[in-house]
Amino acid sequence: MVSAVTDAPPISPFPPEVSRQSPNSIWLLSPRVDFLNHGSFGAMPRPVFEAQDAWRRRIEADPIELIGRQCAGLVAEARKPVAKFLGMEPDDFGFVTNATEGINCVLQSLALAPGDELLTTDHVYHAIRQAMRRCAARAGAAVREVAVPLPVRSGEQIAQIVLAAISPRTRLLVIDHVTSPTGLVFPVEQIIAGCAKAGVDVLVDGAHAPGMLPLNIGELRPAYYAANLHKWCCGSKGSALLWVRPDKQKDIHPAVISHFLGEGFTREFAWQGTRDLSAWLAVPHALAFMESLGLERVMAHNHAMAAWAHRLLCRRLKLDPISPLDGSMLGSMAAVALPALAGISERQRETLQQRLYSEFHLEAPLMLWNGQCLLRVSCQVYNTPEQYERLVDAIGKLGT
Repeated sequence: MVSAVTDAPPISPFPPEVSRQSPNSIWLLSPRVDFLNHGSFGAMPRPVFEAQDAWRRRIEADPIELIGRQCAGLVAEARKPVAKFLGMEPDDFGFVTNATEGINCVLQSLALAPGDELLTTDHVYHAIRQAMRRCAARAGAAVREVAVPLPVRSGEQIAQIVLAAISPRTRLLVIDHVTSPTGLVFPVEQIIAGCAKAGVDVLVDGAHAPGMLPLNIGELRPAYYAANLHKWCCGSKGSALLWVRPDKQKDIHPAVISHFLGEGFTREFAWQGTRDLSAWLAVPHALAFMESLGLERVMAHNHAMAAWAHRLLCRRLKLDPISPLDGSMLGSMAAVALPALAGISERQRETLQQRLYSEFHLEAPLMLWNGQCLLRVSCQVYNTPEQYERLVDAIGKLGT
């Protein structure tokens, strides 16, 4: 997606109850806070919240029947619209609570050996970095991060760096579809194709991709793809998926081993112990809600807003962009580096983050990455240009 370069903010095509936080909004977000951080945990619209609540009530009214006897059938029905939405076969993925859990399922299932290497980039989500380190250490394997320095010029540049880093020891590449700290869209199609030629499996961390980018996992066909449905699909917290290519499924198991170990990928993931199924069962309602808004229109609007907000931050704060200003490497998020805060400590970052929230009623993450302090903004249909203008003013008052 590439936005036309303009200083004018995009005009929202959505009605007021959809397009802004207000007492009459369909969003449950407090109007007291400018919420510019949809990318972290998402936000639930009222219809999805009510659908999950209805499922909770049904389960609590008849827990043995719904959890004990109907669980597999209910989960199977919930998988069908997700499969259609993301170009998958319903039996090729299982529900998990978040993308981090899905990635842990893969890492914990791998039979690593001393000398094996897990490869990723320095844009990796820190929770995934930690999971990779632990699994590698237990097997005597290694984790290697290839540097993708900022600024980046193109997806081609990223693909060349990543593919050039593959070594004979590389057992698995873990690559972000959309990076968390830097908000960049990585060229996963090109990287997956290059890894296939090199005989290296790819695990895609697609935490942000569904609902942000056009996505057909069945056509991408990495070895593994983990994704959240509670972020840009606006599902319930605790709704995510792990897709596994059919030739790999027999070796991949849930992070929680339960009764049906060895009885097939689908059955194992459909029952992972007693848990609240309502988040998974509400996923079809979230997808229906997004479709009611017009998902392509949502993605186009959010991308245009992110590209505009990126240019606004760079122009008003006199910052050098970390990716092209035409928005060609962005989805629905954008990040900028704040040179005045380079080298600050984690405690200092936490203090600034709290001030941003408490003093200015803004929720936008400040993140430390490779010695830099990055500010990341997210753009969802409830956000307005004025909120990003207020963020610029607040950052200036923080002393950056």
